[in-house]
Amino acid sequence: MKKIPIIIDTDPGVDDFFCIALACTYSNIFDLKAITTIGGNNSTDVTTQNALNILKLFNQENIPVAKGHHSYIENEFGEPVAKFHGENGLGNVVLKQSDKSVDPLQALDKIYEIAKKCNGELVLVTVGPETNLGLAFNKYPDLKQLIKKIVVMGGSLTTGNVSEYAEANIYHDALAAKIVFESGIPIDMIGLNVTRKAPLKLNIFDGLNNIDPIIKDVIEKLIIFRNEEAMHDAIAISSLIRDDIIVFKEAHTTIINDNSIKQGMTLVEYDKPINSRVAIDINVENYYELMRDMLLHYSK
Repeated sequence: MKKIPIIIDTDPGVDDFFCIALACTYSNIFDLKAITTIGGNNSTDVTTQNALNILKLFNQENIPVAKGHHSYIENEFGEPVAKFHGENGLGNVVLKQSDKSVDPLQALDKIYEIAKKCNGELVLVTVGPETNLGLAFNKYPDLKQLIKKIVVMGGSLTTGNVSEYAEANIYHDALAAKIVFESGIPIDMIGLNVTRKAPLKLNIFDGLNNIDPIIKDVIEKLIIFRNEEAMHDAIAISSLIRDDIIVFKEAHTTIINDNSIKQGMTLVEYDKPINSRVAIDINVENYYELMRDMLLHYSK
């Protein structure tokens, strides 16, 4: 099977860890071209080093990490989200420090460089604020013709998590998200309405023996730190690994960016021209099976 060339644009991040872990583990499915970073859960310096450290844990330090922007397009980053991601962005779990350097290109330039080489086959997996993509589309107008699809962890068809209406990744840089959703590129949006249905609990891994103790320990500590809540970003990338996990519906998605009470809302309508597929349901058991299989890859 031909591998899917992907870039993960991310702000690691506890649930971002699981997204990167899946990409590293399923190297038979993915050709992970790069990780591009953005702040959000923490500063871009911290999230970039976290990305490097995660790749080291999974013995994938050959994959380039390109550092992204130091702020959102129009606003500064807020304080680190320690409640959900710990002081270090990874649930206060300390990984071995990678001494690899970041790529010489900035994230938006790295995305463009790789897209040009992939002959229209590149898939972007965005599990943080859309800042790098928004900036890249502004700088390189032809980039829109070079990307096959964007898989977005963001938004919600029901309630948000930073307000009644808005989910964090979209809310924090609604302008960038608006640029992305108006790009004309096919978009799969996996939102909180679906990801909240699949909390990642420790008992999912019951009976798995002889697993690499370091990887197993990190995964367990991250799950405990998040009180066995959903790992939203893992669910987004899982849709590319198995097509029987997420149920999509074609829709027109508009990003609200008007500084109103609905700022950052993903307004989904089904009677307008299609610009996206939105997740409307999840096969939770198939997702759990995928996560168990991921850990089994690290059997001793």
